[in-house]
Amino acid sequence: MLLISGLFLLSSCSKQHISNEEILFKIVGEINKHKSIKYDVFENYYYSNIPDTTSTSYNVWVAKDEEDSLRGGYIWVNNNYRPYNMVYDRGSFYLTIPPKKISILYSNYSESIITNSDWIDVFLRPSILEEIRADSNNQIFISDTIYDSEKCYNVQIDFPENNMGEKTTVTFFIHKFYYVPIYASIITKTNENTYTNELEFDNVEFDKVNINELRAKHKELLKANPLEAQKLNCETSALENMLHIGEKAPLFDGDFYNDSIDFKLENYIGKNIIIIDFWYTHCPPCVRAIPALSDLNELFKDKGLIIFGLNSVDNQARSLDNLNKFLSKRDISYDIIMTQPQVDIIYKIKAYPSMYIIDLNGNIAYVEKGYDKESFEKLKLKVKELLSLDDK
Repeated sequence: MLLISGLFLLSSCSKQHISNEEILFKIVGEINKHKSIKYDVFENYYYSNIPDTTSTSYNVWVAKDEEDSLRGGYIWVNNNYRPYNMVYDRGSFYLTIPPKKISILYSNYSESIITNSDWIDVFLRPSILEEIRADSNNQIFISDTIYDSEKCYNVQIDFPENNMGEKTTVTFFIHKFYYVPIYASIITKTNENTYTNELEFDNVEFDKVNINELRAKHKELLKANPLEAQKLNCETSALENMLHIGEKAPLFDGDFYNDSIDFKLENYIGKNIIIIDFWYTHCPPCVRAIPALSDLNELFKDKGLIIFGLNSVDNQARSLDNLNKFLSKRDISYDIIMTQPQVDIIYKIKAYPSMYIIDLNGNIAYVEKGYDKESFEKLKLKVKELLSLDDK
């Protein structure tokens, strides 16, 4: 959200000689006129080293509430690809997951709902624009543009490189009459690849959300998907609440993606060191992990390792077409297993990707949440240890 803010405050139109301050004043004034907003968002994201775009759409409802001192209102976001809901309700931020009949409580209430350019927090708290305006570390370029036949401010911000070596540029096309974004992009460059996230906004309506109806919807969602104790969405608690090393790996069934033949985990226990990777297509770190897992499988598949990618999220009518396209463009060296959400539940999966190593006795030997090179190297070392290989 802070990214957006910076853009808006500093918007200007050189041809009209309107100052940044005047544009900011106008944007904040227009936002403050409205008590609620609803709109649709279509999201695309892709990596420069991965062949296709991953897309999903959302419906967004936002209503201001002056009594909420933290975020400033009520939020409900419906993910049209997965049957998930993101809910912010009086200081708490939940992800409700109907297929699993649970809700997850995020530990950081200010975490972005869709992305940090989804406009939600700017609408609820336009004062954050002023907070960003004071930051002199960003380079900002503003011009006029036409997008989808609409006159817009084209506002680009180049952010300084962060401590992970990432350089990010954010671009917003701000409608000159409604003062809402109709397009936004976030481009993050590293030494290895470029990540692009794009949002297209549509069907914007002001003051059509009834706050009491929104509150009632929140209660309905949380009643149907109760919050389990100690399920905060932070790395430490997530690992603590997964299966622990030494526990017996729960047995489960599924279907091989390629031919729908029955899969049974018990058929592989005692014969191989097994990695099971819980993933889905609309998860950027899951996508980044696929090449690494494929390389690991090629390296050790003849030495006693077998890898299975478990997917319950894409295993539904609205998702299968996208999954087919996704997998058709990737050279994956291990089998994808289609499972039901119950498998994720018994393995206590609350974040994706999540990986387990199962030893020859059928016990959990290693647990990992998320994906990055450093953590994956630790997983690889554990595989070598279990395969009794040296570290050459």
